[in-house]
Amino acid sequence: MMLTDDKTPRVKNQARVWTDLGPVVAGVMVVVMWTTGERLTAAEMGSVGQLTGRHLPAESKPAWKKAGGTARESVEDGRWVVRDPKNFCRRMLVGDYQQTDGQRNEVRFEWGTDCRDNRRADGFSIHTQGRRLRLHPIHRPNRPDLLLVGVRGGMGPDIIASHVDLTALPGFNARKPNRYLLRWVTQEINDFRFELSINGTPVAELTGEPRVVGRDVSIGFEFRGGTHSISSVAWDMNRGGRRVVSPGARTAVRRLAMGYRELFLDDLMVAELRGIKKVLHRPIKYSRNPVIRHHQRPWQKFRAQLYGTVLYIPEEKIFKMWYLAGARFPDEAAITLDGKPRIPNFQMLAYAESRDGLNWTLPDLGLVSFNGSRHNNLCRFSRENAEGVGVVYDPHDPDPARRYKAFYWEHSVRSPHKIPVAVAISAMSVSFSADGKNWTNHPGNPVIPQASDTGHQALWDPFRKVYVAYGRFGAGGRKIARSESRDFINWSPSQLVFAADAADAKSRGGRPQFYGMGTTIYEGTYIGLPWLFWENSSNRLDVQLASSRDGIHWQRAGNRQTLIPNGKRGTWDGGCIFTASQPLQVKDDTIYIYYSGLSLDHEESRPSPRARPEYGESSIGVATLRRDGFVSMRAGEKPATLVTGLFQWPAGRRLHLNVDASKGGVRVGVLDQNGRLLGGFARSKLISGDRTDVVVEWTGSGEPKAKSVQLKFEMTNADLYSYWLK
Repeated sequence: MMLTDDKTPRVKNQARVWTDLGPVVAGVMVVVMWTTGERLTAAEMGSVGQLTGRHLPAESKPAWKKAGGTARESVEDGRWVVRDPKNFCRRMLVGDYQQTDGQRNEVRFEWGTDCRDNRRADGFSIHTQGRRLRLHPIHRPNRPDLLLVGVRGGMGPDIIASHVDLTALPGFNARKPNRYLLRWVTQEINDFRFELSINGTPVAELTGEPRVVGRDVSIGFEFRGGTHSISSVAWDMNRGGRRVVSPGARTAVRRLAMGYRELFLDDLMVAELRGIKKVLHRPIKYSRNPVIRHHQRPWQKFRAQLYGTVLYIPEEKIFKMWYLAGARFPDEAAITLDGKPRIPNFQMLAYAESRDGLNWTLPDLGLVSFNGSRHNNLCRFSRENAEGVGVVYDPHDPDPARRYKAFYWEHSVRSPHKIPVAVAISAMSVSFSADGKNWTNHPGNPVIPQASDTGHQALWDPFRKVYVAYGRFGAGGRKIARSESRDFINWSPSQLVFAADAADAKSRGGRPQFYGMGTTIYEGTYIGLPWLFWENSSNRLDVQLASSRDGIHWQRAGNRQTLIPNGKRGTWDGGCIFTASQPLQVKDDTIYIYYSGLSLDHEESRPSPRARPEYGESSIGVATLRRDGFVSMRAGEKPATLVTGLFQWPAGRRLHLNVDASKGGVRVGVLDQNGRLLGGFARSKLISGDRTDVVVEWTGSGEPKAKSVQLKFEMTNADLYSYWLK
């Protein structure tokens, strides 16, 4: 797409409608990669609307959608009145934001309430670019009324940090119809503030709260008590400003120059699509799954669960697995470890090896005495139950005793057996090992004083030069939090980075949650496999696909389709699926994805001859995928085109593709920064066949001579998985 001098997209004689991906022009989706700070026009991005008290929000145009709960709603004297709210929420979706700097926004509303306790309800809320703001007035008889603002610690009359300073507005009365005005201007780094005025008086500049989940722009009301009277709401948002290249897009360009493969998990490096469909490819489950079964050994009869890690070590040409072994059901007889009694379902760390990733051996390590015998594959590890063991192999650590590092939830369990615990703990701990089998616990454990009942991800980020961990610690429920460390001992405060949202609930109902997420840095990109727990729906767990360029800002890939589905009811993975820590392991041109499966749904019970609930046994399986094969750009019988974003072509590099053109063909052209085809690189030789690594050939020699270039793929009956410079 050509740009005019004022940097706005030029499309002659075509109507344009904006979507979350860009403009739709004459039935052709065009995803624009904005490479400089292009100026936006109000016609393109402005969002203006009004809600008056003459109509119920559900009947207004556009309609305010009910997002949950119940309440009695009415129109009285030109006001929308809400009584007896119970988790009641209505929202207006304004659109999805594009990263901008200098974009102007304004919202006005008139609201009065006798609510004395918001019960943590948001009140009025704004979700915008990288931030959110929540406000709730509170009436207090015989005391000054309050105005609450959302803060990290919560939002309520008892949370002093959430009280707005109303010194500029003495005598504030929450019950009267106060006129609120909020204004803000976006910034590239999302470090802006919200200017608040009430009844024409400037009151405060509010920071709001950082927002890393979701890209929607919306406003709404949420109530859990009191009566609320709203006369009007008016918004004028997304005005002017300039589009900026997102940090993710800059990262993508840098990674490409470093030789990493560019996949199509997101659209950051896609400038234009014509006749192309994005397709999610599911991995193929191994026909002889499970590869490790719960009943293979006495010490894992109850559980062989991959709340652990699988790593392929190239220099040893071997796969290594660390998994949880549970010997018995919780109500059975106790076990002994090294002569000491332990609860029957004590979680032990077991070790396995494989040369091909499919056939596994459970070596006799001789490290731990289980019920009087050392003939087992149990690691010497942790003081108490260890769950979600994320292992990092770090061959460059100068201390050989720290070459293997483990991050896990260590927790003691008191049982009816009245067995004493080694240490009372429920927090995150770390351990170190020279060989990954005999471990030394860090004497300063725990390292994070928060619990996390899930599988944990621990990995080394070579770009930030830090260790990164993911789990539930500090997330506030079944969500994904992140922490980082430079030494694997001192960890940063946890940060919420990913969670299920309203779109998940809409897809299947119930209360979907992220039970955990397997995470791998693959070709310079964070790839996540979130485990969707469909609570109050199917109560099963399956796996989707997500990606991030920095490990903090995540988005779904594959349109939220299931990547690894449950097996049939009653089969070994028919109820729940959990992936390993760093679940994607590459050997040759194959990705191995390891996971554990349960035959039953989450917390499901079934009749038992012993008149007690039976538990779903857990085993371990694997699924495989072609290299880079998560998502492809697919062309059908009609010629289709894909144009990439701009990037710099390093000297001495050649273009490589991973493509299946066994039924068609692909040609590649190179464009300069002005969209002109470069001589000698206008049209490559035809590429056909199914090739995981094919070098593109042109008539020109060397590399293209231009400051910045784009690739233009012309495709027929082909799937393009990735491209890279090598």
